[in-house]
Amino acid sequence: MKIKIADATKLSLQILTKLGFFDEEKKLITQNLLEAELCERKSHGLSRLISISKFVNVEKLDRTVRVNDEKIEIIKETFNSIHINGKFKAGFYVIYKSLEMAIPKAKKNGIVTVGIKNAGYATGFIGDYARRAAENNLIFIGFHSINGDLVPFGAKKTIFGTNPFTVGIPAINAPVILDMASSKITIGEVVNAKNEGKQIKEGVALDSEGNPTTDPLKVLSGGGVLPIEGHKGSGLAFIIELLAGALTGSSVGFSVAGGWGSFYILINPELFRPINEFKADVQKAIDELKNAPKASGVSEILFPGERAAKQRERNLKSGEIEISEKLFKMLHEI
Repeated sequence: MKIKIADATKLSLQILTKLGFFDEEKKLITQNLLEAELCERKSHGLSRLISISKFVNVEKLDRTVRVNDEKIEIIKETFNSIHINGKFKAGFYVIYKSLEMAIPKAKKNGIVTVGIKNAGYATGFIGDYARRAAENNLIFIGFHSINGDLVPFGAKKTIFGTNPFTVGIPAINAPVILDMASSKITIGEVVNAKNEGKQIKEGVALDSEGNPTTDPLKVLSGGGVLPIEGHKGSGLAFIIELLAGALTGSSVGFSVAGGWGSFYILINPELFRPINEFKADVQKAIDELKNAPKASGVSEILFPGERAAKQRERNLKSGEIEISEKLFKMLHEI
């Protein structure tokens, strides 16, 4: 079913108000959820409100989101770094607030590293953080982790998170954005399949006994998802666990307790050359890719982030997004 963006925004704000979030938190969480919907990232869109409603102020550190008067804390700040304790506030909110601090600093000083410990559920649609940095003519390189969803290569129990790696690069038109999980399927996609009463693809997940399954409920009941490209994806997830978790002081697998961790780098291309020259060369690379000889059955070659950017533009123009009737009903029940 179609729903107007304005109505979807209102519904999200109403739910978050009922859950006790403050005005700025509600605004920034809703902003991220709607950006995911605009870009057709359904696993990170309005369906996340269901999970948020379940995790408000629960005791389990890796799934909680705290709704209270406590403020996020700057642990340490230098001219080119910021270390933040999110105090288990919603990760969406913590990362947007960190960008407010980091973007001006990167523009002035050339490079900034940001470490976030103890972000609460969830870090959200990371592609939007990368887009906002790129639209400010900054390169974004991000690593984000949580424990317990991904089964490492060769194992049959979860340790790492689905640990996304995200890069945003400014361009003349839509920025280049690579936003990829270390897993074959995200947990958000598994949760959505469960909520919709659907099966997941074969070969992407295991049950609690380490056997392949297409039943999302079995994945969520002690099972886990598999890494992309076997040992390579597993290695990527491990590295991200160390950068986003160990480096920031957040959770590391099940061996170190804590909240969600994020580590990202903002780079001002003008450290090396004028921004217009850099973006011109990025555009040449885009043009060369799109004009490459096409394989049989391929009508268009897309650069990373192009499909999402086009979908976002179409949805903004129509003023509507598509959500399932079942999800719409579940949200109203909240």
